[in-house]
Amino acid sequence: MIKRKWLITAAIMVLMASQTGCSKDQNLGTSKPLPTSAQLSESHPAETPDTTSDKGSQLAVESKINDWLAKNYPGNWNVVGTTLSKGNYIENGRYKLVDGIETLFPGTMGISIFIGEERISSSVKKGTERVLKGFPTPETVREVMKSGKTTSSLNSGFLKVYMPLKAGGKTLAVLTVSVPHQ
Repeated sequence: MIKRKWLITAAIMVLMASQTGCSKDQNLGTSKPLPTSAQLSESHPAETPDTTSDKGSQLAVESKINDWLAKNYPGNWNVVGTTLSKGNYIENGRYKLVDGIETLFPGTMGISIFIGEERISSSVKKGTERVLKGFPTPETVREVMKSGKTTSSLNSGFLKVYMPLKAGGKTLAVLTVSVPHQ
């Protein structure tokens, strides 16, 4: 079991090291490797999605994430200031939620969690550092915080899903994920 975990970790690290980040010219029909969130290039595209959406794919992504969260992190969401917890687990500074969700979607452009205007967790790295600051909070995050409803959009071959993280019917945070769209 330990050997298997080590091999998976090593494979992920090799994959992360081999990627250069976001690219505006992605041809998903070739053997060219898909981008990952391992590296963020200086020309990382702004998070301004197109208005076209695929609700079936959105629901599948949302369901897969919710199933994984319920299985691996039981308990309710809670926010104190800008500290996010689920059950007994605190995400800030640990990145287990975003990294775990990233493994569900090979080729993702990354996962982020926002509390208000602050990105408190991200699977995206620039060098060895997590990208938490330096990019504006997408307007869609604000809209999902206000509406409490999941939304999505298609942009450059990726489905961008914005999911509210709720407790007692109140939206506490927003999780974003960009997955390759078939």
